[in-house]
Amino acid sequence: MSSKEYSNSQAAKGLVERNIPVVEYGEQIQWRYGDPVVLLRVEWAVPDELLSLASEILSNPGFPCVPVSTGATAWYGAWDRACIIHDLGGECPVYLYALPFVGLELQDTSKVTSTFNRTLEILTPKPNRYMVSLLCHLLNHPLGDSFRYRVTDDLMSFICFYILRQKPLDTKHGGCEDDESEEDYQNRVGEALKETKTRDWGPCGMDYLSTSETVLRDCRSVDQLTRC
Repeated sequence: MSSKEYSNSQAAKGLVERNIPVVEYGEQIQWRYGDPVVLLRVEWAVPDELLSLASEILSNPGFPCVPVSTGATAWYGAWDRACIIHDLGGECPVYLYALPFVGLELQDTSKVTSTFNRTLEILTPKPNRYMVSLLCHLLNHPLGDSFRYRVTDDLMSFICFYILRQKPLDTKHGGCEDDESEEDYQNRVGEALKETKTRDWGPCGMDYLSTSETVLRDCRSVDQLTRC
């Protein structure tokens, strides 16, 4: 285990042992669904009323709060300004969000094994609830708002690797040959939509089913998705 993995593991363990519900977010979700992303940014969400306590717990073993990085803010914008950041000994910091900020509730999650510690159980968003939360973020922010940048990336990763079961690029053997016709792609989307409709969308999630279908049929529509 690298020093980075050890620090992440200790941070997660400290929260779980104090009965803080930890919900993984961002790159951890992408990685879980098969996206070969490099885990450079560790993001967790906790219930709003436990955010201060979670930050205090991380501070006690020597993971102090640190200010927002000006370089990262250009991309993550309001996301960095809304979280509490803890330094893990010079390695990749942990970004703590209040669960409502990411558009989720505890009932929208399920138990999984932690990415950083196989002996720990944490939480991950249920797939359809996660997709609804991302769509809501886009619909509630105007085009050009920096808040949308990472949301778009998260949504496209989710669509490609979870819904459409896309295989990672085979860089070892010179990439891949994309010979799928538009008709074949739309057929694959149709099958994915049938499967998606059978999943748990939550009490209000079905309202977003048509929006989900539009995005799946043409991913370029994500860039124009807003109510603002």
